Amino acid sequence: MDYQQETLALCMPVYDKVHHKAWEAHMRLAIHLGSIFPPSHLSVLCSHKLPQPHAQNYLMNSVLTNRLDYGVTGSLLGPESGKARADWILWVEDDTTPPENTFELLRQHADPKDRPVIHGISYDRMPPHGPSIWRVNPADKGKIEPIWDWKDNTLYRIAHSGTCVVLMHVSTLERMQRPWFRMQPFEPGCQGMIPCLSFSRRMHEANIPIYAYTGCEAGHIGESVEIRREISRAMGQRLCKTPSM
Repeated sequence: MDYQQETLALCMPVYDKVHHKAWEAHMRLAIHLGSIFPPSHLSVLCSHKLPQPHAQNYLMNSVLTNRLDYGVTGSLLGPESGKARADWILWVEDDTTPPENTFELLRQHADPKDRPVIHGISYDRMPPHGPSIWRVNPADKGKIEPIWDWKDNTLYRIAHSGTCVVLMHVSTLERMQRPWFRMQPFEPGCQGMIPCLSFSRRMHEANIPIYAYTGCEAGHIGESVEIRREISRAMGQRLCKTPSM
């Protein structure tokens, strides 16, 4: 795919400190993006040690309110320009280890109108380390539950996901009510998902479909280890008594 006509903002919120393994993954990702996008089409934005949800909302607002226009004037254009900084936002959390080709893996399934939000898959840092993609369980009063039986390289329409790794079209922010992220009360089974859960709810309120592509997989740095599929699936098999996957 030719990215010469698209613009991208790589957003990396930093809430506290970044584990060296996550930092290395983020740097590889940023360097790779710099090799496929012209300089004037790529912005790298980072919020440093702002608390949630202010860190998330600050970055989202930064994308909408201005853009770098190296190719034309070399200046920073404000809201009066009527243009956002980017067409797409690639969001990676400060404790994740995304692959360097994250953008291509997600962009191949994304569409500004039909699939404007595509998550990668990661895992909850907190036990039982469930997958970050959730669906509605109609048998349990419509509550959401992790998709423990997810398949590799599969596109899912989901009810919710943590924002570990997500590609979204900038138009989604314009359609959603602000603030995009809010602090939500904890709900049963949703540990570690706050304020991500509020972001999903904002999308549902705006009738924005949410998807996830399991071919893009990112580790999640826990208290002492990196949570990857082996740990998550082992816990899932014990909890759900599912067959080996």
